[in-house]
Amino acid sequence: MTHWRMQLHPSQPNVSAQHAHRSLAAGFIGLDFRGNPGDLLTVKKQRLPDRQRNYWAFAHDMDVGDKVLIVAHHFPLALVTVDGEYNYIRRPVPEIGVWFRHFRRVRDVRYYADWVTNAAAWERVTMTETILPLRAEDSASYRLIESWPESAVE
Repeated sequence: MTHWRMQLHPSQPNVSAQHAHRSLAAGFIGLDFRGNPGDLLTVKKQRLPDRQRNYWAFAHDMDVGDKVLIVAHHFPLALVTVDGEYNYIRRPVPEIGVWFRHFRRVRDVRYYADWVTNAAAWERVTMTETILPLRAEDSASYRLIESWPESAVE
């Protein structure tokens, strides 16, 4: 099982939390590109834009059962468990809760604010990438995922 951290907003930071909440309520996490490279299962990583090559891992390295820390505005928003394989659609369908062309189903959505109820005590998670696998077990994000109580599951 791999731990990840991810943002869920389609290049619109002014509505980052809104998009993230809607995606999680619909049971999905996802990402997208400024251009459309197509299905990440059929695209070579080297053909992706330099700053978005790490998106390739969303389709190829993320597995069912992985834990994903969802971040909004550099603060933890939620912790989810990946519950589905990578999916690609040519055109997003907001009416069914899919705002991204590249997405996965999730389960066990646990909100940070339900665990740490005093916002002044929220841990800051500086996030400069859209998605990142967490390899170092001593990183703050990895430790946060490991310490998240199971009792906070919906």
